Amino acid sequence: MAVGVQKKLRFDYLNLDQIDVSLSNVRKSNLEEGIDELARSIAEIGVQQPVVVFEKKDKRYELIIGQRRYLASKKAGETEIPAVITRVADETESLVKSFSENIHRLDLEYRDKMQVALELRERLNSIRAVAQRLGVSPQTVKNYLGYAGVSEKMKKMVDQKKLSASTALRISRGIADEDLALKVAAKIEEIPRGEQRNLFIDVAMENPREKRVDKLAAIANTAAKMKKITIYVTERMWNAIAEASKEYGSGREEVVKEAVEEWLGKRGFIK
Repeated sequence: MAVGVQKKLRFDYLNLDQIDVSLSNVRKSNLEEGIDELARSIAEIGVQQPVVVFEKKDKRYELIIGQRRYLASKKAGETEIPAVITRVADETESLVKSFSENIHRLDLEYRDKMQVALELRERLNSIRAVAQRLGVSPQTVKNYLGYAGVSEKMKKMVDQKKLSASTALRISRGIADEDLALKVAAKIEEIPRGEQRNLFIDVAMENPREKRVDKLAAIANTAAKMKKITIYVTERMWNAIAEASKEYGSGREEVVKEAVEEWLGKRGFIK
């Protein structure tokens, strides 16, 4: 069901004690981060943007947008807060509204996005439906859902800004050994951002039996210095490369590299 556009919204100053925090509020991680600064600002100049609530029974209201402003107001000793009073058809609409507001502000923690996606998929039974409700692509929803498979230790590294969520997701998907995945994630901090990090992860994924991250980093450094070239071969050559790879227990690229190097050496091009 699409969320309808409301033409009329009520505005009022509500007593903080009348407001309950909705279970559908999507921001659950790092709520206290920067809350003291926000409380001081509110004490000096007040709340500059109203929170959003919907009315329940007995003059109580459910908060769906503005949780940090609500908490900071309490901390600042305020008794009232400006609020827009809206209507929601159900808890799913409340969840979507909260997500839409927060994703365009101080960016939500990735684990919060994951939780929203998990809850909405359970309710809507379709990744495409979740994507439409949240206004993101189906692949983005898949990434949110995939983050549930990332180990808690690696999620903490993301929370601590030691690792990006996308990098954590890639490592988790590509390296089945959790211990090795954590070692690779920890090593990432020492590697400059960009292609070198991607190459290091690629090497770790291609060498799952190598447990020494320093050795993996050395392989990646060597690979970074190499020039790449694409060679198209006939089916006969491809089969021969595959047979040599099986015979010598080397990768196909390694077989080709050695063959080319030998050919160039015999003809004097490599001194």
